[in-house]
Amino acid sequence: MAISAETPSIIYRRSKANDRAAVFSLISASTRDLAPIPYSQEVVDSWMHGRTIEDYRSDCEEGLIWIAEIDEQAIGFSHGEPGEVKRLFVDADFTGYGVGAALMKLALEDARSNGTHEVIIEATLNAVPFYKKWGFIEIGDGMFPGRENLPPIKIIRLKASFS
Repeated sequence: MAISAETPSIIYRRSKANDRAAVFSLISASTRDLAPIPYSQEVVDSWMHGRTIEDYRSDCEEGLIWIAEIDEQAIGFSHGEPGEVKRLFVDADFTGYGVGAALMKLALEDARSNGTHEVIIEATLNAVPFYKKWGFIEIGDGMFPGRENLPPIKIIRLKASFS
């Protein structure tokens, strides 16, 4: 499903426990499209190793994740917490329609909810240009943690200051 004149409006809402499968599915689908650029097929094939739908239960139950949906179908999500944007994924069929921008605004509101003016992001290589459009600058690089005995996933650390 792509957005057209007949497409219903996109709804943005807080997550519920039953959204964990959609969150898992969106991450899984997004990572499959990252090979061979910017990550090797070996990295992509191992990306979701050891992860399960239940890994997202707590964040979904607590309403920490913003869900973008059309006709009750999740097409993207974001997750911000004080000082950090943790995740932002949009279904490839819905990129370029402002879904990512709307989800980013919501994640930033959560990231700044405690009055902080600085927000960090640990971004995958493909997402860096998107975050730079929001004023984030590179402050370093690193690897996703928790991948012992798996191919490393390189990330870029970014930071932005907001008034």
